[in-house]
Amino acid sequence: MGKYYYLVFYFTLSAFLACAPLIKTDLDSYLQDQAYYKGKQVVITADLENILERYELYQGKEVEFSAPVTYFGKWQFRTWYLMLEKDDKKIRCYENEYRIYPGRDALSLLRIVKSEGGEITVRGKVKPDGIELNRLIYKEYAVNTNSKPPEFRMPFFGGTSSPL
Repeated sequence: MGKYYYLVFYFTLSAFLACAPLIKTDLDSYLQDQAYYKGKQVVITADLENILERYELYQGKEVEFSAPVTYFGKWQFRTWYLMLEKDDKKIRCYENEYRIYPGRDALSLLRIVKSEGGEITVRGKVKPDGIELNRLIYKEYAVNTNSKPPEFRMPFFGGTSSPL
């Protein structure tokens, strides 16, 4: 019986040690001391205007910012996305995992944000064509956008259907 306690302790300890610490900072602090942030999961907090003004510096970095949602769907773009706009500045945030249909959790969260007129917080990596999403956050709700929504198989017809 004592061996099992050691195993449980070992696996619990290794799970805690395997996670890289999440550090939030601004871009200027990150650029001043990049060696300090090496090996850590860094999220750069910013506002939409700052990201658009210094877009080249943000390229390839994970950012977090908030803005109102003006559109979400798939129209004239290769995958599902949402448009965020604040003070006449716009940016596209997309998720390659979704393709055509987002998960119900993401869709429900965006509908709540639009109906309440609030600002959603997005976290994702800055790419040349926008922000590739990792997480959507609104109030106490958070959605991991990297998980694929389920597909329901239609066994007699050979196709798939959307979960919507």
